[in-house]
Amino acid sequence: MKYGLAVVLLCMSAATAAADSLGGSAAGAISAYRRQHGLSGVSVSGSLTSIASHQAHAMARANVLSHTVGGSFQSRVGAAGVGLAAENIAYGASDLNSALDMWKRSAGHRANLLKGGITQIGIATARANSGRVYWALVMAGAPEPRGLRIKHPRMRRAAITRSGPSYGIKYCGESPAGMPRIRCE
Repeated sequence: MKYGLAVVLLCMSAATAAADSLGGSAAGAISAYRRQHGLSGVSVSGSLTSIASHQAHAMARANVLSHTVGGSFQSRVGAAGVGLAAENIAYGASDLNSALDMWKRSAGHRANLLKGGITQIGIATARANSGRVYWALVMAGAPEPRGLRIKHPRMRRAAITRSGPSYGIKYCGESPAGMPRIRCE
């Protein structure tokens, strides 16, 4: 019995160390990418890592790439007390660099990586029974102080849509160069 418990604790410790290592590596790589674009770096958040882990494992269990399979994004990040949040998901990448490269090549995912105000991340992977590896990256920033009004927000809302194999992004408010401006709902 003692040895069984020791093995379980050792496995849990190894899993925690692997998650810490992945988070630290991701924070370093994402921070470097953001700094190349004049933005601040990010740090790892335990609560965001837990949210990302929940989503990655939910996708792996269902063997489906979906922002909602683990519950709506709003419901998952709501308890974390963040004001600004975004999520990137993927499957098929064998390592962190491959996942980041996929996200950097996608306009919507790149916009999330370069979203102003992001200060924390949580990242996780999970392997499905099929062998497919699912990734979830949750990024967030502090909530705006109550009563703070921004006169001219650069971007008020963004939504990523998936249509077939390609990705797109719609901006509401001021759009980045080269992106069409759409009317806010």
